[in-house]
Parts: sequence; structure tokens; C-alpha cells
Amino acid sequence: MDQPPERKPESHGEATFRVWRGDRSGGRFVDYATAVSPGMVVLDAIHQIQAEQANDLAVRWNCKAGKCGSCSAEVNGSPRLMCMTRLNE
Repeated sequence: MDQPPERKPESHGEATFRVWRGDRSGGRFVDYATAVSPGMVVLDAIHQIQAEQANDLAVRWNCKAGKCGSCSAEVNGSPRLMCMTRLNE
């Protein structure tokens, strides 16, 4: 019996993320373009980039509920929690 094709989340375009790759002794920004969908937060997009384009990308996170602060990062020039920052903010 044929199975229906796997449904992928509906995409609503693409966004580019500039991610620092390196350490305090040196590094550079790398741009990653990835599909985005309604309701995504920055951490979702970073995990998607990690899974699809940069499996060696390290990202700190723990609770994904805005409680622990592990996923704090500079987002569009301001300190934010990646798990709480929607892509449309």
C-alpha cells in the first residue's frame, strides 16, 4: 500500500543568518540562507542550519522556554534569547 508523501513544514520564504564562526583568537562571519516558516524563532532556524548546512556549528541552549538564558546571543544588534525571538521581530 502506498504511503502519502512526507509533509514538510510550510515554508514562507528564506532568511539569511550571519553567524560568527571561530573563537576569541579569531574567526569570521559566515552567511547561511535557510527556509523559514510562520512561528519560527531564531533558535529553530539555527538548529535547521546546523542540521542541513553546518553540522559542526555549536550552539548553546537548554530549556527552549526563556528561563535559563543559555541561548543568549546578539540578534540584529541587540542581546536576545534565541528561543524567544521570533523571526518577524
